[in-house]
Amino acid sequence: MKTIYTLFILAIAFVWITFSCNNAPQAPTVAIDSTSMSKDGKACKPIKDPNNPKPMALMMRIMAANADSMRSEILRGEKLDSLKYPFIKFYLAEPTDSNVLEMQFFDNARLFQVAYNQVFQHPTEQKKYYNLLINSCIHCHESYCSGPLKRIRKFPIE
Repeated sequence: MKTIYTLFILAIAFVWITFSCNNAPQAPTVAIDSTSMSKDGKACKPIKDPNNPKPMALMMRIMAANADSMRSEILRGEKLDSLKYPFIKFYLAEPTDSNVLEMQFFDNARLFQVAYNQVFQHPTEQKKYYNLLINSCIHCHESYCSGPLKRIRKFPIE
């Protein structure tokens, strides 16, 4: 548990340091996935990430990883620990598209935080409140940044 917490803190520190120290524009990053590899293991066609990930996007990726870990723990019958999964104030970070910073977005963020806290306030009903948390993610992403919806819709527990 200490290892996961330490890795989480290191990831947050890395993101913070990366974006606070370098404000120079960067070229799009190049990602290579398994479908872009030839049989001998050499890259055939690089895939460009059209967006340089902004801090909010990076925080959302951490939140998705946390949601996946929380899901696994609930399925194993374990109780979630709020110290292991601290709330990430993603709504304070720079978004990929600044047009999302409107009242509805901040209302959704507030509702997400309420749902997040309820997961830990109801240890005997964590599955129910976890699913409500994921539904708040889906609700927001239906209005803003629909790209990760396919992944988010896999998180609820049946």
